[in-house]
Amino acid sequence: MIRYLASRLAVAALLLWGLITLSFALVSLLPGDPAVALLGEYATPSDVARINAELGLDKPYFERYLDYLLRTLGGDLGTSFFTGSSVSEELWTRVPNTLVYLVPGLLLALVIGLGLGTLAAYRVGRLADRSFSVVVSILMAMPEFVLALLLLYIFYQQLRVAPAPLGMLSAADITPPVITGWLPVDAVLAGQWGTVGSILSRAALPIVTLGLFFAAPFGKTVRTGLLQILNSPQIEFARACGLRPWQVFGYALSDVRGALMTYMVLLFAAALSGAAIVESVFSWPGVGGWSLDGVLKGDVPVIQGFVLVMGATSLLGYVILDTLITLLDPRTRAIAAPTRGSRPPLTVSEPETVPAG
Repeated sequence: MIRYLASRLAVAALLLWGLITLSFALVSLLPGDPAVALLGEYATPSDVARINAELGLDKPYFERYLDYLLRTLGGDLGTSFFTGSSVSEELWTRVPNTLVYLVPGLLLALVIGLGLGTLAAYRVGRLADRSFSVVVSILMAMPEFVLALLLLYIFYQQLRVAPAPLGMLSAADITPPVITGWLPVDAVLAGQWGTVGSILSRAALPIVTLGLFFAAPFGKTVRTGLLQILNSPQIEFARACGLRPWQVFGYALSDVRGALMTYMVLLFAAALSGAAIVESVFSWPGVGGWSLDGVLKGDVPVIQGFVLVMGATSLLGYVILDTLITLLDPRTRAIAAPTRGSRPPLTVSEPETVPAG
């Protein structure tokens, strides 16, 4: 098992190096000149050359790549061309703002998808299954920003039960003192429960948006996986033995848990990459809207930092997923970490020799 984990970490480190190289190459090949974007279209060639020299963009590509690689491995993601702030500090303060709605949204998608997918699998061909198929088709055909705008129209414009989509805090809320740099955590540590309640109330619609948007594909995956298992011989045997329905469901769920865990990690990566849409609709000060603004401005360090951190987060999620599946599934454990020098299992054509006496 230790050798298996070491091999996974080695592969992850190699992929991380490839991600760093790819992010540098892709951003370096983007059209446009950051110096022109900073100075404007009427900038003189001398001013452009001066800004390129200050930013280090006049150096050869290999020298710039080596400098970027060493700085990244040291934890320095550079400085924004436009704001002059550290990209690492910006990510440190904005990633928790995204996690405030992203993690509960995915948990809501897990609950809804698992419940509806299970109900559809047990009532296959009936009204519940047909209704589930209609709802899933509608949600999967609806873009994320359309769903967000629809929820805003219903709960903010018509029912007046949701706050205005103007970020995490309103003008009347007191900004907590900077303790950790994470706004929700600082509000809790400062004991400003009114600010905490305001943050949670404003995060409600983004949470519901993500929950409904990702519940549809997750529920469809649950239904497909459970249908295959519920029609398998081992489940039929469990039913014939007189096991209760909840026990049968437990066995079926244990067979598909690996696929469901894998799909949840994929949904987490997709939610991170698509956070800019939700944050743009709700004016949420998270990492998605910040990265989108950097892309529109051509802010190279911001783009590289976002790509690198999101890619590294996805790689870490996949390593954790492989480890959990290996620990939970004995079959995977036997394949992943075979005993060195162990003899293959005996077959009928190779009977075991029993010594005399």
